[in-house]
Amino acid sequence: MAEKVKAIVIKSNDRKEKDKNILLFSLEKGKVWATLRSVKSPSAKMKTAQNAFAFGEFMLEEGKSGWVVTGFESIESFREIPENIDKYFEASAVLEVINQLEFSSGSECAKVFVLTLKTLKTICFGKAKENYSLCKFFIELFKITGSPLFTTKCSCCGNVTFDKLHINYSIGELVCSNCKNLGCEELSKVTFQALKILDYTDFDRLETLKLAEGSQLALLKILCKNFDARFSAKLKLMGILS
Repeated sequence: MAEKVKAIVIKSNDRKEKDKNILLFSLEKGKVWATLRSVKSPSAKMKTAQNAFAFGEFMLEEGKSGWVVTGFESIESFREIPENIDKYFEASAVLEVINQLEFSSGSECAKVFVLTLKTLKTICFGKAKENYSLCKFFIELFKITGSPLFTTKCSCCGNVTFDKLHINYSIGELVCSNCKNLGCEELSKVTFQALKILDYTDFDRLETLKLAEGSQLALLKILCKNFDARFSAKLKLMGILS
């Protein structure tokens, strides 16, 4: 039985001589592997469906060894992303995160799907400075998955009058100096300010921001480390943190 899904291509690998396997992140089914048959043939009709970032409607049919793509209608190729090295690294980092995630519910999956699409659109078509969109992606992802980084209070005691905030990697939240432990890392004033500004800025307004020099990279490192601790993963973010 055929199923139609709206999905983003996360990655692909070779399968046999002319086939490819693609990992789809779909609104309807979450993450699912599917095969593109004869896609490496010069006359293949679904060539664009093998490309990372490709977003469209995929027709899937269940074969003997899994799902097979029998139709594809492109909605957005995001072809500008690979043409700009900074945009490419930033958008690839988003896909790397999705590749690592496991979803607790269909609702969570759907929210992350919408967030991913919004982030890719901002990276591709927006004019925000490097890594602003990626930092915003992490901030919103933590909210969806249950550990928001509160910027107005300590997540442990609720204190709103703090001089310093620390990130507690064991719980993935921000705590005040009174609640910190050995597993915490202090946020500098500029890093915390960058977090606070990004937290309250919508994606379509990111291009209006100008954060303190280097603060977005310092914040990104903390967000990445927090993701690693929370999801028992190890992000590489090639071209960004390497």
